[in-house]
Amino acid sequence: MSCLHPIPKECLALLKQAAETGIGYQIVSVELKDGRYFDQVVVSEGCIIEVRGHREIPFSVDEVASLSVNHNRWNFRDGSDSRRKARAACA
Repeated sequence: MSCLHPIPKECLALLKQAAETGIGYQIVSVELKDGRYFDQVVVSEGCIIEVRGHREIPFSVDEVASLSVNHNRWNFRDGSDSRRKARAACA
């Protein structure tokens, strides 16, 4: 499914100060240096763990320009967009 990507060190202080979206995780927005924007990204323990609508994390840490906590919830643990697509492809 997805693999963990460490959050850029310059963004960690911001995340530590912000409230959690749920127990042990935050939902953030990520803007990349090329202008692409991802509104629902799950971060936990200093790592990006999932991006809504993507089976894999579609960017590298070096591409991140900014990150902000937005708490735009979705149930990523049970039936995220990418998991539904994967199940449909296997059916």
